[in-house]
Amino acid sequence: MMRWKIAAAYMALHVVFFAGWAAREQSRLLPGEGESILVRTAPVDPRDLLSGQYMRLSYEFSTPRRMKQVGAAPEVGGVVWVVLAPDDEKKFHVPKRYSGERPREFAPGEVVLRGRLAKEWLCEFGIERFFVPEGTETPNRRDVTVRLRIGKDGRPRIEQVYVKGQPWRY
Repeated sequence: MMRWKIAAAYMALHVVFFAGWAAREQSRLLPGEGESILVRTAPVDPRDLLSGQYMRLSYEFSTPRRMKQVGAAPEVGGVVWVVLAPDDEKKFHVPKRYSGERPREFAPGEVVLRGRLAKEWLCEFGIERFFVPEGTETPNRRDVTVRLRIGKDGRPRIEQVYVKGQPWRY
């Protein structure tokens, strides 16, 4: 009898944990929460036999060498903060600077992303893969842009994928 109670409590703990985690992640995607920005991408490697069909996305802000370093240098495997600002046309956000510390000040329109420095030349933000239904034609990488939703903690989520400026209905 005691085993059943322990097993039931263990399962209930798992359910509560995953429900709370799902609710927290879902709240980060609510309209009006955080900043919503448009960025350019370059998809590559559209298929993986184990994971299914997806687009591997690369971003301008994924390469620190293209940005100015401000403040402490991030360590490989550590947190990296990237500041994006609107481009001259105010349509897309482009990378401006990065640091190992969260920036305290930024200009109007700028947003800060939190990621991980995977290698000296590569930052990862958890938005590098976009899964699509099997059999869906992968669009030309030059035609793809992405709208990101940036949470208060700086972590981005893909809100919408666009192909030639139109929402992609996969």
